[in-house]
Amino acid sequence: MSRKNQEKPPRRNSAFWAVLKIITLLLCLWYSCAMPVLSGAGLIRNRLSYGEEITKTGIFLIAAAAMMTAGTILCFFRRSLCDILSAVFSGTGFILCMTMLKKLTDHADSFGWTDKYTLHPISGMYTGRILPCALPAVLTVIIAAVHFMSYEAMEQRRLKKAAAEAEKNAPAPSVTDDVP
Repeated sequence: MSRKNQEKPPRRNSAFWAVLKIITLLLCLWYSCAMPVLSGAGLIRNRLSYGEEITKTGIFLIAAAAMMTAGTILCFFRRSLCDILSAVFSGTGFILCMTMLKKLTDHADSFGWTDKYTLHPISGMYTGRILPCALPAVLTVIIAAVHFMSYEAMEQRRLKKAAAEAEKNAPAPSVTDDVP
């Protein structure tokens, strides 16, 4: 094999991906973390007037925010397991968040919750605050997928597999060399 084929290609850390990660982190902190947590905390704080079902919705909104935030943080580590967990956490957290948003807006519409000053439905306010968490969740999944499918990660997994295969197929130590 030629020396050119044995050399590792230079690792590319593009400025584009660094900026995208920073933007994703900022969007995550605002939309995926702050908005669902504050909405959930408000529902929990006023649980006596909302009831047990809406209190559970608030708890699940906070849990969804924690999952999406953990997924975003995990996508910054360039490890295969972290990339897989990042996509799973972000996706699961986003689905849970959207499920709770649907439950909350249906409840608000069925009970006629409105803003006391403008008389606009409160469900629109919740949707406007929580729905933008889709953007950081999608960006997190894209970043994790690019990391997982990158040449460096695939080459690292291939070398690890080859080393494990070589260890498995290594010749057994000689038993007769020890006997005088």
